[in-house]
Amino acid sequence: MINRIRPRLVTFDVTDTLLMTKLEEHYSEIGSQHGLLVEPKKLARSFKTNYVQLSKEHPIYGKHTGLGWENWWRTIVYNVFRDQHASVSKDKLNKVADSLINCYGTGKCWHKYPGTIDLLNYLQKKNIILGIISNFDEQLESILKDVQIHQYFTFVLTSYNLGVEKPSLQIFEEALKLVKHLREEEISPQEAMHIGDRLDNDYFGAKNAGWNALLIKHENEIDNINIPKENVFRNLKELQEHFQKTFETNY
Repeated sequence: MINRIRPRLVTFDVTDTLLMTKLEEHYSEIGSQHGLLVEPKKLARSFKTNYVQLSKEHPIYGKHTGLGWENWWRTIVYNVFRDQHASVSKDKLNKVADSLINCYGTGKCWHKYPGTIDLLNYLQKKNIILGIISNFDEQLESILKDVQIHQYFTFVLTSYNLGVEKPSLQIFEEALKLVKHLREEEISPQEAMHIGDRLDNDYFGAKNAGWNALLIKHENEIDNINIPKENVFRNLKELQEHFQKTFETNY
């Protein structure tokens, strides 16, 4: 079975894979600090709508359109709070945006999933090269340092820095080039594995690049996911158990 192959390289997505954020909580808390009370469910719906729309208008956090990642997020914050406070001043929105952008550039707004450190420690002890492939902006390196997991990874590859996002073949090819450059090791696609929470970007993106792939859903519904069940995991503890069985089988 392909997912029993012992990989030499394992890469991870970040959001909803290794790290989570309580978006409604953080947006509501920071909004209230500036006198903007919001209804969390409305906020969540507004965020999703605006995120999808702005991603179409300015892909990759505005990398190629001149907007840039910081103004991209500032636009999201403006729109989300204006949805519930139509007459709010730009000065107040700027203060909210500054606070949220600062928070989301640190560990204050990000939290490790249970089992993150155990899994990374285990793979590192097995001499597996670890990396990050994430559709993310320039803040990712500082976030990973702040939550104290940056040291596990040979490289941190973001869509913003490369200018190409998952599921593009190019971002997976770039990961292999980085391993060759940084570790002087040649890794074939068949020896690489990517783990993430998105079927389109992570699982099929990696598969289309010739990689192995696993899906992590963190207790979310998995019954309707149309891929082999042995490739889907409910949490990082299950994922670590999978790797333990893999190494015991092969060695």
